[in-house]
Amino acid sequence: MADKQTIVFSGENPGLTLYKPGTEQVIAAVSYWRCVYSEYGDGNVTIIWVDPEESGLGVLAPHAIYTDNPGVGRLVADRFTQHFGTFKDLGFGDMQTTNARFFQEGDGRWYHHVVTNTGDAVIDLNWWDIIQHELVQRSDYEVGPTKWDLATVICPCKSASIMVNNQSVTGEVRWKDDDSGTSSSAFLAFSETWRESR
Repeated sequence: MADKQTIVFSGENPGLTLYKPGTEQVIAAVSYWRCVYSEYGDGNVTIIWVDPEESGLGVLAPHAIYTDNPGVGRLVADRFTQHFGTFKDLGFGDMQTTNARFFQEGDGRWYHHVVTNTGDAVIDLNWWDIIQHELVQRSDYEVGPTKWDLATVICPCKSASIMVNNQSVTGEVRWKDDDSGTSSSAFLAFSETWRESR
């Protein structure tokens, strides 16, 4: 049996990247984490960047780490999200966390909805049109300076949206479902567990 102390995170990690319509330009990226097990306890984290001009949000465009548990916020930003492709050069490794409250609901077969209330803004994230559900397991998966054993149920989606104070981000999801496989820039990730490789 594996030593439970080698498990760094277990929970959920839906992701969402929106593109400027008709281009390859990323205009918004979100990594949401709901932790049910870590050395810091449980908690929620929304790591988000939105381009102020291209998104149409202007000064409302968030660029922050919102959390109800700063220990969990730092854990997922430092060990995971800042090393993911879309997030690498967005400054999350040095960014302070900001307190927020969270609400979520969903049916993993159909849709997922997360609300982050920052006090100054309400960020509304939605995923729907789920294409498939697949158990993904990786060993020695390199993220940053660490190799991980990762297991998660990935659910790519055809559709997703970001709203800030009821104003929508003008962007589109990129997805495909063909002979090369199924993927999307918007996905749900349930029962996600990260364990340091031995």
